Amino acid sequence: MYAPVVPGRDDPGGRAVYREGVETAPISVRLTDLVSKIRRTPPWLIDAVIATAFIPIALGAFLSTDATDVDGLKEPDALGVVLTLACVLPYYFRRRAPLVVFLVSAIPFSVLLVGDYSTGGPAQILLIGTYTIAAYSPARDRLIAILTIATIFLIIAVTDIPELDAAGIFLNIAVFTAGYFFGATVRNRRLYTEQLEARAEAAEREREEEAERAVADERLRIAQELHDVVAHSMGVIAVQAGVGAHVIDTDPAEAKKSLEAISTTSRGTLMEIRRILGVLRDDKGAQYQPAPGLANLDWIVRDMASAGIEVDVTVQGGEGCELPPGVDLTAFRIVQEALTNVLKHAGPAKASVLVAYEPDALRLEIVDDGRGVNGRASGGGHGLLGMRERVGVYGGAFEAGPRAGGGFKVAVRLPYGSDG
Repeated sequence: MYAPVVPGRDDPGGRAVYREGVETAPISVRLTDLVSKIRRTPPWLIDAVIATAFIPIALGAFLSTDATDVDGLKEPDALGVVLTLACVLPYYFRRRAPLVVFLVSAIPFSVLLVGDYSTGGPAQILLIGTYTIAAYSPARDRLIAILTIATIFLIIAVTDIPELDAAGIFLNIAVFTAGYFFGATVRNRRLYTEQLEARAEAAEREREEEAERAVADERLRIAQELHDVVAHSMGVIAVQAGVGAHVIDTDPAEAKKSLEAISTTSRGTLMEIRRILGVLRDDKGAQYQPAPGLANLDWIVRDMASAGIEVDVTVQGGEGCELPPGVDLTAFRIVQEALTNVLKHAGPAKASVLVAYEPDALRLEIVDDGRGVNGRASGGGHGLLGMRERVGVYGGAFEAGPRAGGGFKVAVRLPYGSDG
């Protein structure tokens, strides 16, 4: 963050002199940064620092005790030093086993109490143990710790402890209660933060999965486009090449027509492939032809006618009806694929295409009078599967099969209105 600039008053020339004012970060921000740094610190290092710091604190408080100031209090001795160290040393493992550390520390603390030793230092480390239990332990361990603290205070209440009177007991109860609830608050805050982080990670994974799905869908769409374009054009080219090879010796003019049809079809196919692959380029300045639609059915009819397949197109309704671009392209590709199948599998045949605009859907029927099923019913090709997948994207209906009197029929309904 940039520091604000404030005018100075010490310019002898009368001009405004600007100096940077140091912006002091709010206390809450600095505390948040401090907590973040502490969270990144290895737990064992923090525990070692706390235990190491409390060893001289506890021993200093114990050894500096003057028994003459409190009636019944014992003078510091070796046993008291050992018990005091026994209260502090387990806290090197504070967060590895909070309950075990707390219980192990509470035992010598209770002996110090019953033995009339000074417990000022060990009481402080036991308070840290109470906080640790509340902050990092499960419910069962927290309940055991609470019962242990209650037992210690019961011992204090029924035993004449030289250092504590009734007011001191209630004060200690309040302090330990506050320490426990502070630890509970830290635990709740940590769990809440972990939940937020988990949700953020889940959201990030979901975004990545959504991006992967989008890439897969786009690849499928491009594969379908390439299949439809290449299959159609190669079918036309194969038929024309066969015709040209058959008549080149006897009718050169007809062979020339076949070559011209091959040239026209291949150029159109190259243009379509450039348009499809253009979506994969990062070329903002490039301009590509719009995707074809039902208005371009004459392209297919012309290609079919050049290959010897007569196609009759009938349009019902549609006045003033504008299809969504995706539905328009899908309908074009379905007609293209169905007629390509006629060219490849039906032999010499005639075909008819019905395009019917309904109030909330587009209905297509492509019918031929060729040899029937032939290879179209086998599972080896991708034509019918591709058409079914395209229709499925829009929740439409798809039917394909041989006709009773011969030939093949493809029937499609593509919803596009508000009720579709």
